[in-house]
Amino acid sequence: MRVKTGDMFMALGLMALSAALYYQCGNIDDTMAYALGPIFFPKMLIGILAALSLALFFQSVDFTGKKGWTAPARAGSAHAVVLRWSLVGLTLAYLFILPVIGYLIATIPFLFAGMCLLGPVKPKNLAIYGVTSVAVALGLQFVFATLLKLFLP
Repeated sequence: MRVKTGDMFMALGLMALSAALYYQCGNIDDTMAYALGPIFFPKMLIGILAALSLALFFQSVDFTGKKGWTAPARAGSAHAVVLRWSLVGLTLAYLFILPVIGYLIATIPFLFAGMCLLGPVKPKNLAIYGVTSVAVALGLQFVFATLLKLFLP
């Protein structure tokens, strides 16, 4: 039996996160009567996360020895490492600034910067990134505030 320890620990961590988030859903006020209720969407996402984590857990174990896993890949280029840490820093900055300046003002630049880090930076693409960032942020705000009656920070 072989185990991909990185995948296994990630799966276990995500399952623990799912359990903690599911527990925290108990704090959401559900006294208002709506078609789906404010707890439906978070619980649906948590269920999907838990199911995918469970699938990753079972894929990380090779009981038969026939999966043909190779040796671990190299750590990668310096550019890939810088890109990973840039995304981590961008996400942390977003999480810290979100409660201070609000959802829309924080999310649009976060999405735009993330797309610039991950995709090609050409004038045409920058316009697409800008439009997509605004559309996604406004679309999510509409879904949460109007349909689910959950207001974003």
